[in-house]
Amino acid sequence: MATSPREWAIAIGGGLALAAALVAILRREPDMPPDAAILPPVAAVSPPAASAPPPAQPVSATNTADLALTGLRIGPDGGMAIIRMGGRQYRLTPGRKLPGGLTLLRVETGRALLSGPGGEQVLAFPDAPAASAAPALPPGGDPTPWRLALTAVKNGNNVKGWRLGDLSGLPMLARAGLRPGDILLLANGQELLSEEKIIDLPQELAMNGRIDLRYRRGTAEKSATVTP
Repeated sequence: MATSPREWAIAIGGGLALAAALVAILRREPDMPPDAAILPPVAAVSPPAASAPPPAQPVSATNTADLALTGLRIGPDGGMAIIRMGGRQYRLTPGRKLPGGLTLLRVETGRALLSGPGGEQVLAFPDAPAASAAPALPPGGDPTPWRLALTAVKNGNNVKGWRLGDLSGLPMLARAGLRPGDILLLANGQELLSEEKIIDLPQELAMNGRIDLRYRRGTAEKSATVTP
């Protein structure tokens, strides 16, 4: 069958329109999926630095508000005191020290007597008897600090003198110039050959108002006058 010119023109026009539609489809850019959106960068946040704990405060044994008597035992061996200081408890016998310099001198009914740079201090239970109810001290005062501070120096079985130790309980000796390590030889011209002589020293000091001591420091002998 012969095709007319009009039919040829329609066929060619339709082909060109189809070709143009295909080119438009192929050139169209695909849509970007929603989850491909680019977010602005997030700055890294460092965790807060841990704060340093406050420095520990030193404990001062001369502050009686920091001390408490929690236990006590009286006996022929001198007894024992349990003292709380700075959140810790210390078990002391006469002559032993607390951190800070306080020394236990002796224990009595319901209380303990301490000695330090500031002098003697009393640590008692709240219901302790009054001081006037305590046993009377020997004439001239308590010889316990002398007994605690002095150690016999012997030659065989013979006492040749008394070596000074801690003087916190005997501030009058420190004021007279004596030092730990000095060896007492004479008191008011008398040799100190027994512990009884040492126990008598507080009474002599109270009665006479002075004690003239002869002592040895190293290889030299020296003299000192002790007053209350």
